[in-house]
Amino acid sequence: MTPGPDPKTMQYTALQLAWLHELGIDKPWIPGDARAVAPATPATPKSAEALAPSVEQSVQTQPIAARADSETSLPGSAPVRAAPRATGAKHAQAVAPMSAVSIAAMTALTSAAAGAAPDLQSLAGAANACQTCGLCRERTQVVMGQGMTQPAIMVIGDGPGEQEDRQGLPFMAESGLLLDQMLATIDSARTRDVYLANVVKCRPPGNRLPRPDEIAACRPYLLRQFELVRPFSILALGRVAAQSLLNTEEPLQNLRGRVHQLEIAGQQIPLVVSYHTGHLLNHPADKAAAWQDLQLLRTLRR
Repeated sequence: MTPGPDPKTMQYTALQLAWLHELGIDKPWIPGDARAVAPATPATPKSAEALAPSVEQSVQTQPIAARADSETSLPGSAPVRAAPRATGAKHAQAVAPMSAVSIAAMTALTSAAAGAAPDLQSLAGAANACQTCGLCRERTQVVMGQGMTQPAIMVIGDGPGEQEDRQGLPFMAESGLLLDQMLATIDSARTRDVYLANVVKCRPPGNRLPRPDEIAACRPYLLRQFELVRPFSILALGRVAAQSLLNTEEPLQNLRGRVHQLEIAGQQIPLVVSYHTGHLLNHPADKAAAWQDLQLLRTLRR
């Protein structure tokens, strides 16, 4: 078992504990010395309302539809078939949006855990212990990331699928095969100069796309990954990854074709947006546009 961060270094403010109390959580999910945690005091409505606008600005509140995949192939490569996204009633039911205060409470917990992790191994341990959002209840294992530190490219997708959940690695099966082929066209590989990760670290049920509250809860882990991996550039695959990283509701088409800048720990990292490989498996006509995105990314190479 990968060790997690020292719980005794994690402190919670009275306001954070009040948020947790509102959610029905009287003890933080991070185990540790009870003396390190200040007793909870009731939060005033004014404090909760003061935080709501900033949280709502950083998290989308509209539900995200499931993405469908199909069979296609790159020129000169063997055809691949994508596992379809689940559309059954069990996973298609609408979920009531969480309040800004509830999302802030979840984010406070994961921020404390992620911020206390001194390295990627400790960060993985913190994520393995995380039970902040409901995704932990159905996951097989946490999928943190794979690849090299200080890479030329850090690829970010939306969330793990069935095979990723089983193997504990990002971008596996058909989607991963297509990504490897795409990276090879710009002389890159996950074993050499790429790091792969997702916006959320646990598989959403039925391979659906992650919800805004799940993205918000997991965001501190991803931000800490950026700080520890220190990529030279970022490739955001799909609408969910692009919008959440850039904190925008602009459509994917508007975000493609230009270099964005993502500020991490005071450093500006160039970011390029493209289609998710799952989308390309179902819409082969968009591979030409994805090729253009890769060429734009290639111009950023050191």
